[in-house]
Amino acid sequence: MTTTTQPRPNVSVLAEHVSEHLSVFVVAENTDAKRPANGGLRLLNYPNDEACIADGERLAGLMTHKHDLYGTGFAGGKIVARAKEPAAVKDELINVTAVLLQSLDGAMITGCDLNTSLEDMERLTELTPHVLAAVGSPVDASAATAHGTLGAVEAVLESDLKNATPGRALVHGCGAVGGTVARCLLEHGWTIFTVDLHRERAGFCGATPLPQGCPWWELKLDLLLPCSISGLINPEMATALRTPAIVPAANAPFQQPQLADDLRRRGVRVLPDPLVNAGAVIADSIERFSPDAWKDAGAKDVYAFVREEVRQRASDYLNQRDQGLSVGAALEEVAATPSTEPIGLSFGENA
Repeated sequence: MTTTTQPRPNVSVLAEHVSEHLSVFVVAENTDAKRPANGGLRLLNYPNDEACIADGERLAGLMTHKHDLYGTGFAGGKIVARAKEPAAVKDELINVTAVLLQSLDGAMITGCDLNTSLEDMERLTELTPHVLAAVGSPVDASAATAHGTLGAVEAVLESDLKNATPGRALVHGCGAVGGTVARCLLEHGWTIFTVDLHRERAGFCGATPLPQGCPWWELKLDLLLPCSISGLINPEMATALRTPAIVPAANAPFQQPQLADDLRRRGVRVLPDPLVNAGAVIADSIERFSPDAWKDAGAKDVYAFVREEVRQRASDYLNQRDQGLSVGAALEEVAATPSTEPIGLSFGENA
């Protein structure tokens, strides 16, 4: 076994642990406890350590973009872990992650991600304080992401859901985020098609679950909501899509970035995913920088704050695009300035 800590510039491996059964890498910007890196703990059966690190670097870069857009007060980071049998290494994973976080002395803060749960974060919190996962709070990080996604939907519709004309939407992935989004749209009269590997998750009351293999990308829709995996939409799908708007809660939903650009040239309103799925990191910012307001707030208060912040930023982005700005230039226009106080403090001021 090896355990090392090695700060490097930009996004890089800050700490690592490699053993026979488990590899763990903290991949983040070179930062410190004044502006800690923030990103979830992901556990997968990667083919090798190199693939694990590469995914960590990709994800940390996405987190950097998301934190910068909303001025959360965090830098970008991710903890990625590799194991042939993920379920069998949970105890070791929690212990190792605690050691690595302690070694970084507050420069990295983590939370839930793929194959890690709130229960895992509760155990991790017993070993290290460098965790933000709404432990002991009524707030759910996935629900915060879902409400941010709904705010982005309202930006596209240019209306509150309660006042918008219901349409046809497809939700791909009906887990904690996608399921919440789909149910909310159903409550507001939308016709909802769902796709999920677990059919029982997609078949809730009122939704129309599509069978595996069904060419869902050929449906005529008013809204497409990718809430499942990265790289979901391939060139064939992108060419066939029949929707005026795509609001992705999933990270990097296109197999190649140019597919989104091609759709935009066809007039499809494709929101950048870091703009849409920032609900959890906005909640983290509240928990970190407005702890008293966080402690006193109800979950609905946090979700309403997240929803409005994402709606406003997404609306501003769409307005900039309508004025002819490129995607990158529009994001620069709506991004928080480096001197802006963390967005979580705004919740404290208004609570």
